[in-house]
Amino acid sequence: MSHASSVANKLIEAEDYARTYLVDMAFEEHLITARQDHCLEFLGACQPKSVLEVGCGPALLIDRFDLAGSAITQWMVVEPSFYADSIAERMAGCDKIGLSRGYLEERIDVLREACPDGYDAVMLSGLLHETANPAVMLDAAFTLLRPGGHVFVSVPNAHSFHRLLGVEMGMIEAPTELSERNVALGQPVVFHRQSLEALVEASGFANSRFSGYMFKPFSNGQMGSVIETIGSHVVEGLNRLGSRFPEQAAEIAVVARKPD
Repeated sequence: MSHASSVANKLIEAEDYARTYLVDMAFEEHLITARQDHCLEFLGACQPKSVLEVGCGPALLIDRFDLAGSAITQWMVVEPSFYADSIAERMAGCDKIGLSRGYLEERIDVLREACPDGYDAVMLSGLLHETANPAVMLDAAFTLLRPGGHVFVSVPNAHSFHRLLGVEMGMIEAPTELSERNVALGQPVVFHRQSLEALVEASGFANSRFSGYMFKPFSNGQMGSVIETIGSHVVEGLNRLGSRFPEQAAEIAVVARKPD
């Protein structure tokens, strides 16, 4: 599906975002692990031979995956920030890994040339809420997928328990209100299940499946103090609780298919 703008419109530059994101990682590290766990489950379920990972982040998913022992023949990463340097280092020891530096919607021709038949799987993990025009990013993913391929999309959840609690305490007026961290990172929107599913389906995807992970009763900063008090063993229980109550989980995900 085609949209008016061809650029996703980032509110801050990639390098600035990457540096700001690394500030105050006390609980974010646990969210990254849970996010990656969900990505690994996706890869295990769809068994792709070609993968396009959009945005690698500071902790590499590929380091947690047995690429050499898998059926994957191509793992392409598109990344605009200095996080890409880590992927470049990994390429030296593995010919299955590829890298395209830049934003997804600006690298479509290069990425299509690298995989002319289309990718079996595209992962947009923790990205859509970082753009002012997320439909453009989804359109790019749709274009680069082969017919029958699958997209994985994950985002923070507006209906996360900690946001609902914030409303009840009078700290925010609505669960979709931007937090200080959202503003600092240039994140213009917070999705909930209905808005995320509607956006994915509007881009032409079908057969969407919804899930959630990690239960977060308080903000990231407060959760860091909770873990210091109770111990890190609580994180595993919180992650399982998020799976049981996905609509109130800290982050939500949709897996959808490009029609044949």
